[in-house]
Amino acid sequence: MQDASTDPRRIGDNVRRARRYRGKSISELAGLIGRSKGWLSKIENGLLPLDKRGDIAAIADALEVSAVDLIGESASAIPRVRRYGDIMRLREVLLDSTLTSPPDVAARSLADIAAGFDREILAARQASDHATLCRLLPDVVAELHVHAVAEDERDRTTALRLLVDACAATTFLLRHNGQIDLAWIAADRAAQAAALLDDPITTGAAIFAQAHARPSAARVRALRTAGTAADAIEPYLGDDRRAHEVYGMLRLSAALAHAIEGNHDAARDQADEASAVADRVGDHPDAWQWFGPSNVGTWRCLLAVEAGEPREALRYGSAVDRSALASRGRESSLHVEMARAHAMLGDTAASVAALRTAERLAAPRVHHNPLVRELVTSQLERARREAGGRELRGLAYRMGVM
Repeated sequence: MQDASTDPRRIGDNVRRARRYRGKSISELAGLIGRSKGWLSKIENGLLPLDKRGDIAAIADALEVSAVDLIGESASAIPRVRRYGDIMRLREVLLDSTLTSPPDVAARSLADIAAGFDREILAARQASDHATLCRLLPDVVAELHVHAVAEDERDRTTALRLLVDACAATTFLLRHNGQIDLAWIAADRAAQAAALLDDPITTGAAIFAQAHARPSAARVRALRTAGTAADAIEPYLGDDRRAHEVYGMLRLSAALAHAIEGNHDAARDQADEASAVADRVGDHPDAWQWFGPSNVGTWRCLLAVEAGEPREALRYGSAVDRSALASRGRESSLHVEMARAHAMLGDTAASVAALRTAERLAAPRVHHNPLVRELVTSQLERARREAGGRELRGLAYRMGVM
């Protein structure tokens, strides 16, 4: 049964609707994106998954629509299951406060807030525990807004720095729960807080949040200019580990932007730079956005999939030291990319097995991932009674696509 909180339409269905709305034939659209009419017909009819960011971006540009509209990524604020977490309080905090008009709440001391962020929130993020994050983050974000208008300059600066990190964590929590508009608001709030500080590294951290607040196929400006942002903070890296981690994540973001544009040589150059930095700083359980050699390997797996190199993707994925991935969410993302690679090679059983592993690690991230939804739906239509069909039907049911 299709969950009423989700959009049942496949990406291919959305492509057909947008194409017809623009008055273009399949042949016209295929020509505009450099693909065959047969390929596009299979996409629209659900015989092939449209699960590469570059293809989605190209079609969106040709039809003059947002990639988000093609993906159809949305979800109700009321969670389907308890482990997804309740984002309704986060929504109220974000919509009912600004940096000049904080909410009317009693704020704990900055020391207590920081200690909780480094302890409980870090642990919940490592475990991909969305329910706990949804419980803790609203109070933290609200209280930091209160401190952000403090008269004491030192406290104000500390609060703004913490608020950038809290809003970045909130951005990804909301994004992985299908709340794209709210995720953008959280990322924009991080950028507003960073703008009040004379700190290039904090600015870079906020740009990273903005770059990934929306689906990457949308090619938002922050993603497209991630390389420029990395260039801007490079002179300020010094010997600070966090600075190098922010720099490295911006380089990986720039690699993804190039991959979506089809410039895979430039993507590899950016990934190589990130890899060199990761080798210097190593893996750490409290790394900013989990930057380190293991996470770079996960990103390289993704980039290889986007480049249409599934065997190279599986090679990168197999080489990742999963014990060094401090976040279950990042490990889940690695299995998603390996599932996509297996699917490209026609190995449905291995693809489904990888998706099931990803789901066990971080179910909300899998269930609300539009590329996974597209992959599962396509495989379900082609392999209901083949190997993996039973597992695939179970996954599709839990995702609300059948």
